Amino acid sequence: MENHVPVTFSPAEETVWVESGATVIEAARRAGMILVAPCGGRGVCGSCGVRVLAGTLEPPDAEELLGLSRARQGVRLACRARVRGPVTVRPLALDPQPRRLPVEKLAQHVPVVAGVDLGTTSVAAVLIDPKTGRELARASVPNAQQTHGADVLTRVSAAQDGAADELRRLADESILAALQAAAVSASVLVQGVERVVIAGNSVMTTLLAGVDTASLATHPFSAEYTGGQLPPGSLFAQHLASDAAIEVLPPIAGFVGGDALACTLSAGLVKSREPVLLVDFGTNAEIVLARGGVLVVASAAAGPAFEGVGISCGGPAAAGAASRVLIEDDGSVHMEAIGSSSARWFSGSGLVSAVAALRRCGHLDSSGLLVEKGPLQMRFSRSAEGVVQVRLGDEVSECLVLTQLDVRALQLAKGAVRTGIEAVLRAAGVEAAALVRVCVAGAFGSALEPADLVELGVLPQGVAEKTVRVGNAALDGAAAVALDAGLEEVARAAACGARHVELATDPTFASALMAATDFAPYEA
Repeated sequence: MENHVPVTFSPAEETVWVESGATVIEAARRAGMILVAPCGGRGVCGSCGVRVLAGTLEPPDAEELLGLSRARQGVRLACRARVRGPVTVRPLALDPQPRRLPVEKLAQHVPVVAGVDLGTTSVAAVLIDPKTGRELARASVPNAQQTHGADVLTRVSAAQDGAADELRRLADESILAALQAAAVSASVLVQGVERVVIAGNSVMTTLLAGVDTASLATHPFSAEYTGGQLPPGSLFAQHLASDAAIEVLPPIAGFVGGDALACTLSAGLVKSREPVLLVDFGTNAEIVLARGGVLVVASAAAGPAFEGVGISCGGPAAAGAASRVLIEDDGSVHMEAIGSSSARWFSGSGLVSAVAALRRCGHLDSSGLLVEKGPLQMRFSRSAEGVVQVRLGDEVSECLVLTQLDVRALQLAKGAVRTGIEAVLRAAGVEAAALVRVCVAGAFGSALEPADLVELGVLPQGVAEKTVRVGNAALDGAAAVALDAGLEEVARAAACGARHVELATDPTFASALMAATDFAPYEA
């Protein structure tokens, strides 16, 4: 049994889900893309080249290596290259176009399956045609539960204080909103959804199921709800097909939830024989190390800084958000903004990029203290409360200021993640140098530069070149199970055999966390 994984063809941005191990040209055919293969796919002409824009393909076999001798440098042969996880490729042929179905046909009541990532900050959904494997659309909406707190612990407390029913309703509404947004984008009816698979952290799925969260509020922090068919009474279920199946992926252990399990499926960790590390960045960061079919896992309460929440000039990763910052030696500052020519606030990735840039140009020491002397000296000031701050935007932009408090918030978040990584590596008896791959997951994680994560001491030294960004692997994993129900048993078997490293009960955690807050590269 093979996972289904998404293959995206650029620049058409057409995505199709195929079994892991399928060739790129097989995926193209499923997507309705026309890729010319003069030799009929035997790998001898070298003409069906594609460039990998994101993700990875299986290493070339002997036949492909022979064909590549006739191809352009830096390409892979679509007829021989096989997919192993989410990947985006660009065919060398100019702007190949898919053979799209007419919109009026898609707008009818057609059967679809859906994957849902029930995140702490946002909820994402993807709709797929189960017959062809073509991805119809995906969408993301804010998690309405944020009115009851930005992190899972706060929401557990709110549930214990009597807001459990309200939190369940808000989770329901958020899932429905994500499904409806995707359906509108795909011009299909949400009533056509016949199967939904939901991945979420332990708190999110427990609240969604209407199960008591008391076991997650006290030691040993176990999840009473273990997934499976969603209990009746959900609001969003009333809007789907009358006999729709709704499944929730089980948690692995403690706060390491079904979203982490979905990530391991999507990234291919379940079958990995050599050590692979996965870090799913978010409010509740989850760390998974796979080796020899065994998982070692931990969760780290990173807080909302990675999502841009609680930052003075922070905000969501939406149009207008600064996603990358570059500081030149002469003190000029350049920013990349999402979907806009000018940045108005920092997304989580923009915050990390800005702090890394300040660190490189000497305006931030390893302890996290902002240092005024340097190329940006004229941009430093103090707020009305006396807090040191540096203006990174132009003179008229008040929402591109980074304060000392912002830096401290990021320090705690990154320190928690590093502590979790070190604990998992130690428990597994694996050194960072032995890792063959590091997967960075999550919408936030996929926008990060591996070099920045090493520079700031989030990931250990020597792994930047091994790091791949796997996107919203939790959503992709949920979608894979939606396409193939048999994968749920594979997931449960992996969860049952996992080893859980509980950071909260580790007597050395506090001291390890303090050491991990340094903004400096480290070895592990």
